[in-house]
Amino acid sequence: MDKIEEIRSDEVQEILNRAPNWMIRWGITLFFCLIILLLFISWFIKYPDVVEGQVTLTTSTPPALLVSQTNGYVLNLYHQNGEILKRGDYIASIQNPTKKSSLDSLIYIMEGDLSKESVEELKNINDLGGIQPDVNSLIFNLTELENLIDNKFFKQSLRSLSEQIEFNNRLAWITKQELELLQDEFSNATEKYKADSSLYANKVIAKVTFFNNQSEYFAKKQQIINTKRTYVQNKITSANLKAQKNELLKNNEDQIRQITSDIENSKKNIQTYLDNWQQNYIFKAPQPGKLTYLTNLAVNDFVTTNQELFAVVPNDKEIISIVKIANQAFGKVQKGQKVRMKFANFPYQEFGQLLGEVYEVSNIPTKEGYFLKVKLSNGLTTSYQQEISYQPEMMGVAEVVTDDLRLIERVFNNFRKVFDQ
Repeated sequence: MDKIEEIRSDEVQEILNRAPNWMIRWGITLFFCLIILLLFISWFIKYPDVVEGQVTLTTSTPPALLVSQTNGYVLNLYHQNGEILKRGDYIASIQNPTKKSSLDSLIYIMEGDLSKESVEELKNINDLGGIQPDVNSLIFNLTELENLIDNKFFKQSLRSLSEQIEFNNRLAWITKQELELLQDEFSNATEKYKADSSLYANKVIAKVTFFNNQSEYFAKKQQIINTKRTYVQNKITSANLKAQKNELLKNNEDQIRQITSDIENSKKNIQTYLDNWQQNYIFKAPQPGKLTYLTNLAVNDFVTTNQELFAVVPNDKEIISIVKIANQAFGKVQKGQKVRMKFANFPYQEFGQLLGEVYEVSNIPTKEGYFLKVKLSNGLTTSYQQEISYQPEMMGVAEVVTDDLRLIERVFNNFRKVFDQ
């Protein structure tokens, strides 16, 4: 009874009769509307799936880097930073034991056809350093070759042998004509001898007459034998003279061939030295473009091996990006996917990002991963509509958008993974 009266007390009645506030009356509805609003917003908010990589901004024809191949002091700087170069222009030289002017003269001579004048020009070059023995050998061989080609004794000997061969051939021809005449006479003498033999057998002619006729027959026969011997001797002499001529020509050709081979070896040694010298001590523009100093460089500065000193940026207007990604993420990347690029030189919070599209994907990985080629959608204009300046080999971070998901899709995908497990 006391409990009933307590329930019906004024305080309790006052609480029961009071209307709930709006939070209690509409709380569930507001919570439901909030959920709907969050779902609605998550549908419009995109949270794409990206693959990150390292990006390098370059041109379709990449800049040529010039690296020091040796230690030494800078001897000359032929062009200043920012100058436009042609292919082959000298950029700089490193101090070395050989005078550049001497080697320039040597290069000029070696690029032409070597002749008598070349020998004199080579003799006038001094201070060639380690290549001097090969140059001396080249001078000697060129002189020997010239002397061998202009050898008057050889030419006289060759002419004398040719004349002797011609005279012996004529003599052999004359001997052959004599032999043909003697053979006709011998044929007649043979018929006469047969007739005399028949007459002597029949005792028509005397014995002395027969013996005289027989002696004439044998004399003709001996004369033919002697003429044949002379003809053969003439042919043997001509053959021997021809052999001597061929031997003389062969020796001359062998000498020319040997000297020519020595000349070629000297030229190769000189060219190898010149190539090594240019590679170690000379910087030349490998392609036309704009010269960029990669370090603060001046004459007499000391440079070390493998130090990057210059870059020649080609006059190529097409700027592309090279993106390197890890092997694990490569399967998601395809042609046509969007790429967002942020560069350390231009903070993206202030300048924005460069946008691009993948147009080439490497098929074979390297130790560093896979490489992508990206075409810039708006050139060097960023997402904040600011144009950044091109700097060769500028590096940054790239994000390849592999799947442009909405926030709600990503949430449901995470739930799906939980249920799949």
